[in-house]
Amino acid sequence: MSKDDENFSHLCVFPTEVLLYIFTYLPAKDLTRCRQVCLRWKQIVDSILKKDLLWRDFCKNDFNSIYKIARHKGRFGLRWCNIYRSLSLWPKLTLAKETRDEFAPASCFMDEIRDFVVLRDGIIGVQKRSCITYYDIETLERDERGPIRGDYARYAENEHTIVILGYHLHLFIIRKFIKNPFFETDITFDNVKTFILINKEVYFVSMEDEIFVCNLDADRLTKTFIKKTEDGVMTFGYTDCLHILTLQRNIYSLVNQDIILTCTLHEDSNILHVLNQHNLIDSMDWRVYIQWMYLLNHTLPRDPIHNIILVKSYGDVFFVGSNWGVLRIYYAPYKSGQLDLFNSEPVKQYNFVERRDCPVLAMSPILQVDVLEAEDGHTVIVAMPKKIAVLNFTHNFKRTASVAMLPYSDIQKVKALKIEETT
Repeated sequence: MSKDDENFSHLCVFPTEVLLYIFTYLPAKDLTRCRQVCLRWKQIVDSILKKDLLWRDFCKNDFNSIYKIARHKGRFGLRWCNIYRSLSLWPKLTLAKETRDEFAPASCFMDEIRDFVVLRDGIIGVQKRSCITYYDIETLERDERGPIRGDYARYAENEHTIVILGYHLHLFIIRKFIKNPFFETDITFDNVKTFILINKEVYFVSMEDEIFVCNLDADRLTKTFIKKTEDGVMTFGYTDCLHILTLQRNIYSLVNQDIILTCTLHEDSNILHVLNQHNLIDSMDWRVYIQWMYLLNHTLPRDPIHNIILVKSYGDVFFVGSNWGVLRIYYAPYKSGQLDLFNSEPVKQYNFVERRDCPVLAMSPILQVDVLEAEDGHTVIVAMPKKIAVLNFTHNFKRTASVAMLPYSDIQKVKALKIEETT
């Protein structure tokens, strides 16, 4: 008997309990390889892969920065195994089948779109010039819930709260669900220039650069003073803590209710990379970015950045939108481990300016981009003043017996999963 045969015979008699214990510590890619060794290993691995909570751990390990967002905004009926597979498919975006659709057309000036927010249960809140209107992402039709009337500067919403900033610097915080009838339903703060909604907290800054936080779990909606900065707050970002970008190119972080200077952007800084590390790239004003490039004597790339109005990060995927309706999608645009958008080639590019907008050069800025994960694919939503475009990417595979590749659109299986997670 050869040495290989002897080793294989030992594996064949290896106790199932020990194999189960070992396999639970392997990453998803290694488990897939183990399935191919023999029929016994395949059956053991498949029994492990049926545990959807294990796929949640795989998502956390391999896609730590976006796995919660992907699950929160994913299409209805997706399990963690579907989320893992969809997130794994982004490097193959060029091979995906693509379909397009659009909704919320602006038929008049007051219907022009400003922004949108993806909520749970397939609902999208669209901020228009005259109101905030809700749509169903499956049908692309208006949802039954009524609109919020008014013209506002900024809007944010999650499953608990609606936050609106008016043009007169009034910040409106509205609770969507009241646990106790004695709790305050809403509150208004004055003299506010910007804010960020993080789960059950709203951080905002006054015109005097005083930073406050409002705890949405408290019975009374009051503001708590954190600190005043001396160099002008420009925007907020959030990773594991709050980050503050100032007009003097300083980045502060909120640690244990104290603001600490994290870094300063200087001549040797890769500005994009540092902003992305602190999740500030999504809210960056690109007019200021260009000024900083000049001030720091950085060479502007050949591809003009003067038209860029938005950069949206989603893990290793980056969406770059211009003032002229051009959207570029990049995957892992890194050089020597640092973000380098302007020396990388996009994997997809779109021009949403329609022929009827010509011959006059009409601006059609990309206002917002967001992603919904689907089974074996992705849905990219792109907002412009006149419409919202929907790009559906789907990968077609030959189905096998692997649990990771099975469809999970059955509502009964989703209900069973919820029962399993709560027990």
